[in-house]
Amino acid sequence: MPLFGGAGQERAGRGAGRDGGQAAVEYLGMVAVAGAVVLAIAGTALGTEIDDRIMCQVQRVVGTDGCGGHDTEGAPGPDDPLPPGGDPFQPAKCLLSSEETKDTVVVQILFIKISSTEQVKVMQWSDGSVMLERVTSTGGGVTASIGADIPGLKNWGGGASLGGSYVKGSGSGGRWLFDAHDSDDPQKDLEANLADARQFAEYLKAAHKCRSRPPGARSAELGMICSHAADGKKPDVDPEKAPDVDITKTTTEISGEVSFGGKYAKDDQEMKSLKDDIAAEVRRNNPKASPKELAERTEKAQETVIGSAPDTKDMGNGSLQGLSGTMSKDVVVMRAKTGPDAGKITFVYTFEMSGRSGAGDLTGATRMQQIAVTYDAAAYDRETEEGLPHRPEKLKITTSEESGGGPGVSVGAGVNTGPVTIDVGGGGGSTETRLHTEIAEITLSDDTDRETVEDWIRGRGGNPAEQGVPSPSSLVGPLPSDAGPIDRLLHGKAQISSLDYDVNTDWWNASLGIGFGVSAGSLNAGFKLFGIDVTHEERTQTITGNPAYAGAPSDDGSRPWKPFTNCSDTEPITT
Repeated sequence: MPLFGGAGQERAGRGAGRDGGQAAVEYLGMVAVAGAVVLAIAGTALGTEIDDRIMCQVQRVVGTDGCGGHDTEGAPGPDDPLPPGGDPFQPAKCLLSSEETKDTVVVQILFIKISSTEQVKVMQWSDGSVMLERVTSTGGGVTASIGADIPGLKNWGGGASLGGSYVKGSGSGGRWLFDAHDSDDPQKDLEANLADARQFAEYLKAAHKCRSRPPGARSAELGMICSHAADGKKPDVDPEKAPDVDITKTTTEISGEVSFGGKYAKDDQEMKSLKDDIAAEVRRNNPKASPKELAERTEKAQETVIGSAPDTKDMGNGSLQGLSGTMSKDVVVMRAKTGPDAGKITFVYTFEMSGRSGAGDLTGATRMQQIAVTYDAAAYDRETEEGLPHRPEKLKITTSEESGGGPGVSVGAGVNTGPVTIDVGGGGGSTETRLHTEIAEITLSDDTDRETVEDWIRGRGGNPAEQGVPSPSSLVGPLPSDAGPIDRLLHGKAQISSLDYDVNTDWWNASLGIGFGVSAGSLNAGFKLFGIDVTHEERTQTITGNPAYAGAPSDDGSRPWKPFTNCSDTEPITT
């Protein structure tokens, strides 16, 4: 079974010149190996309830089957009524560009790991609107590592280490929509709305700094002055509409890494001098002994006097990252207060597996699959309280594949003072990657469609979500006879689009750790008494290529790709 339900398959009908997804083969091996590192450390038993059942598809990747069978009974077909108004299959807009800044601080005390992340993202849309999203999150978990010498490098002190962690966290934040400038020219609207969004982002930074002031003399007075200065940065946005969307987030993440390096030592001059004195004394007392006898007597005398103490002192270590992998699962709940989705609640389930390798020229790969389900918030709360079935109003499935690399390095070094070690590490770089994204989105217009989606999400009936989430591109061709209800629904009614992006990521990392190590033969196990790790990442994503969407089903059952003009008529602002 293809990873994450087969994202990126069946793209032959996309037309000549479309290169989206061609990198899949070159980096599937990267993700698979990175995934093996992760799974070897922490396994795949994550989460509960809905997202846990959907995660069954991940378990299938590593050979754990048993997610149920297919059942097409009662599935809506491609001849069902289509949504009214215009071309129902071309989406109204697309994401043109995004700018994201992410800061992460991780503190480790013994085997306990605590993380804190702040993420700010500005998104440009082709209809001229701009979204600003800010989420802060914290998490806690466990981490451990183990290392071993490499026999071929034993004299040099070379070895490898395997480390991993499990972290579960939660967060909150907001999303703001800037669409006050709404004319017949989306390009001019985009420029004006983007200026408002960036100004509001500066206000958020300033306001956060004011709230983070430490207590002390005149703290309240200084805080009021600070807040007044921050308010001066705010654009003309109704404060009652901020945030437009309240966000809560829970994250489960398992990660692992393999690093290679060596131990460094220097000659112990006192020990060497003592051994030389013992050898000289043996020669003086055995003037007629042969060289072989002198060597045997010297070795025996040295062992008797000083035992097997080495001639060198262990001074520390150095390491170079070889391979790292992460598998994460996010559950985000968004409640919209204003805007086009006012009064709605959306649950977003995201599953991602990523890996990175190399030193000096880093290469990485990521596979992501996301399911977003929207409900009427008041109805959802009432149905939950009364134990009634839910009635979803919208379903959106997004898959993405990203691969590439660029100059960068991740290194570490340490010094030993007895069993205690002090390690420092760091790195940085800039990577250029290509991101291929596919989206299938459907507004649920009748009870039959709503029940189909809800049964699929909850794991009821035939072909539930844990059987595998369909990739949008797999829905544009003629469906097989055993296609499930959700496949038939999306094939017949969903808006399906295909987009490619160029991504530039600049990052740096710095870490400090104080640890304690224990050796047993070629194995050495250790743990950190204390550690801190800081990472800063800036990511810019810009649309490229020829965006396309799948038209209405044709007589042969396929959905031909067409130019996505609602997306390509507006240019992203990259300054």
